[in-house]
Amino acid sequence: MTRPTIGDIIAHDSLLFSRVSLQREVPKTKSIYNAIMDYYSHTEYSPSPAQIERNRWVFFGLLRCQPWMAIPAGILIQFCYGSVYAWSIFNSPINRTLADDPNRGRSEVTFYIALGVLGVTGAIFGPWIETSHPQKSGIIGMIVFFAGHITTALAIQVKMFSMLYFGYGFVAGIGLGIGYVSTIDAVSKWWPKARGTAAGCAVMGFGGGSLAFSYINKWLIDSFTLSTAFIVLGTINFSIMFVCIQFICPPPPGHNLDGIPVIETNTEINLTLGRAAKGSFPDRSQTAKIEEQQPRYMHVFGSERPVIHISLAEALKSHDFWLLYVAFLANIVFCLVILSNLPALINRLFGRESKTPKDPPLEAYVAVSIEGAFNMAGRIIVGFTSDMIGRKTTFIILLAVQIVALICIPITISSGNFWLFLILIWIATICYGGGFGMIPAFLSDMFGSSNTSSCHGVFLTAWSIASVCGGLVFTGIVNRYLSKGYKPYDTKMYHINFVWMMVVVVIGFVCCLFVRSSIRDRLFPALPHQIMRIRIFGRVLRVLWLPSDRIDDTASVADSVSMNQTAQSTSPLRHGLRRKRLHVELLTKEQEQVAWEEYLFLRAVQYQLLKESGNM
Repeated sequence: MTRPTIGDIIAHDSLLFSRVSLQREVPKTKSIYNAIMDYYSHTEYSPSPAQIERNRWVFFGLLRCQPWMAIPAGILIQFCYGSVYAWSIFNSPINRTLADDPNRGRSEVTFYIALGVLGVTGAIFGPWIETSHPQKSGIIGMIVFFAGHITTALAIQVKMFSMLYFGYGFVAGIGLGIGYVSTIDAVSKWWPKARGTAAGCAVMGFGGGSLAFSYINKWLIDSFTLSTAFIVLGTINFSIMFVCIQFICPPPPGHNLDGIPVIETNTEINLTLGRAAKGSFPDRSQTAKIEEQQPRYMHVFGSERPVIHISLAEALKSHDFWLLYVAFLANIVFCLVILSNLPALINRLFGRESKTPKDPPLEAYVAVSIEGAFNMAGRIIVGFTSDMIGRKTTFIILLAVQIVALICIPITISSGNFWLFLILIWIATICYGGGFGMIPAFLSDMFGSSNTSSCHGVFLTAWSIASVCGGLVFTGIVNRYLSKGYKPYDTKMYHINFVWMMVVVVIGFVCCLFVRSSIRDRLFPALPHQIMRIRIFGRVLRVLWLPSDRIDDTASVADSVSMNQTAQSTSPLRHGLRRKRLHVELLTKEQEQVAWEEYLFLRAVQYQLLKESGNM
């Protein structure tokens, strides 16, 4: 009999991820639905041997490709795309030039359109970006982004808001979505063991661009006509990105694991039998020691490292994907709203428009610049932290910190404590930037490196929803109270806004708790009578509703109930009369490992029995 592999078992087990749906016969004539599902099911980049050889060289084939080159190139590319966050500098000049009433604020709509299109573009083009060479998608994004600037300059020249919305909002938004996703994910794939840090570095460039271009845009407006300023800005971005994109290329095949590991192997234990770690051959006692250390399932399967392959379509059907999506949206909504309203909040609550007008302790533009610096720092600090302590643990901390900040900020407003208010905003901004820096690595860990661009593209729609809807809700509440006669410095309208934002963050926190971030958590079958199982800070917490006579206070349920034990058969009447109690247990690492190894071993036995009975 052919020796079964763990991969065979995983594929056979009906409780696990399966690609059976992809193995069915494809109809000759594809419907639109089938075409879409096919597009979202194949996201692997498959270069030819000649292309693999070309990928070894960068900068027009003159330099040997090195992993570190992707980091500075990615930072500078994202720096240019980050200029979109400095759009507010253009609002007043554009409104004065194009609008009959400069106070109507029609230019501000352009920014919301650009962010909305960015998210939709990422979701639509994600699979194509994943299957394409990152330099190809990066160049297309760069060209489209430049075309948006040229169209914007033309719109200002002919004084048409509709062309402005189309040029910068729609065209530049498409280029931004393609370039943002392709660059970050290309950089992170070079560092599979430090994805959080690599992605955080690249995204840090985006935050740096938002900070630097506030001053660059102001200089352009003072030095050129408004239409010429956009041509110069587009040319600057295009030139920098054109040079940097020459250093972006995909890693060679095998650089990233083709799938998601099912087991975390210990290289000192799970060696191929007959060969020692340093290449020498062990003696009999060493071999015996290695065999003794191996779990039971490894005696059956050898040293194979099994993986699970998940298509994008399967990832999108997973409730873990959408729980993380909600958590990501909750993590960014607060600071996205504050980002555009912080100057108004400072002036109305603590400055010249407050109940007792005075100069604020810190000018609003300086506070915004410092906030941008914290945004940048959070992206790399949180990304690095997630590599150390885990993605889910880090994300839970980010959301918890924001909840505390949102509880305390209304108190600082009521007490007039300006500096504590500002410090809390800056701390929350670290969490905001950190979410962007960590999410590409989080998605890669959960659904595989071949789905990173695709999943990341879908997640960018949360960016669009949070910025557009969050901004509209905040402004709508403020305007409603102002129309009722409240003054801009009245705190009630701001307290209500902080309350709804805190509710959103709390919902995201709860969703994050239930995200099964590791493949082990998704493969674990439920125990009989289990109500809930979540992982908090690396430990498994289980809640069970057990009959009183089944609870043993001297031992953990993990020890007393087998992972695959079926419930004891009882008559419905007797079962209904038995008293039950809620049992909560926090598994130790050792208990979890024992249960996991038992699960793999039982799957091996199941597979062998099915093979012997001829049912496979």
